[in-house]
Amino acid sequence: MAKSSKQILDQVFAGLETRNKQLYEEVNNLPAAEQLIVLSAANFILNVQDNLTKANKIDTGDLFNDIAQSDLIKTASGYQISVGYPKGSKAAKYYDFVNKGVQGFKEQTKAPNSPYKYKSEYPKWGGVFHKAILGWYRRNASLGRAETQTTNLSGLQKKRKKLLKMVDAEQSKKSLAYATAISIKRKGLKTTGFFDKAYEQSFGKEFTNQLGKAIGRDIQLLVSYGNSNQ
Repeated sequence: MAKSSKQILDQVFAGLETRNKQLYEEVNNLPAAEQLIVLSAANFILNVQDNLTKANKIDTGDLFNDIAQSDLIKTASGYQISVGYPKGSKAAKYYDFVNKGVQGFKEQTKAPNSPYKYKSEYPKWGGVFHKAILGWYRRNASLGRAETQTTNLSGLQKKRKKLLKMVDAEQSKKSLAYATAISIKRKGLKTTGFFDKAYEQSFGKEFTNQLGKAIGRDIQLLVSYGNSNQ
């Protein structure tokens, strides 16, 4: 049976006592409505991290580690809180490409509804995109080399093992990275929805209903999400 939003938030609150003692104590002393908002924001972060793990989208760790929530601000008409990637963080620059995907220069099937699209088929040799793919190969091949597990491998572990063989056999890592970059620009980057899904899971209809019950009246809640660059 699926868990209710309240059950999930109760688990989040219980987990705070061991994960973040300071936040646990702060939340424990808040009125019910403020508890709900702060815990929903904390749950949003957990959902983002869980979605990234399920999608095998943890590479440098920036998307997983940079996600954050602001303090809750009480206004004359309600409350305000921000969740997402802080301005200036590495993840703020590219998280939405991973979230919504990018349509390819020739194909759009991987991200048909994305507002983003590659505008050329070939990346610049030695450019930012080429270097990013090269770095990805090096990091994951290195992790594959260090991986000793041989059975019951996760999807990410299998991918790293495969990359290790490809990179070790390939004399020119730069050429391999460039070929991959061309393929991505042609076919596009698949939509994951890791961020948008987490937002709906944490601040959807059930959250709105619970907030109304906690306060006993309709109020204005401004939840800013994404980053300050948008």
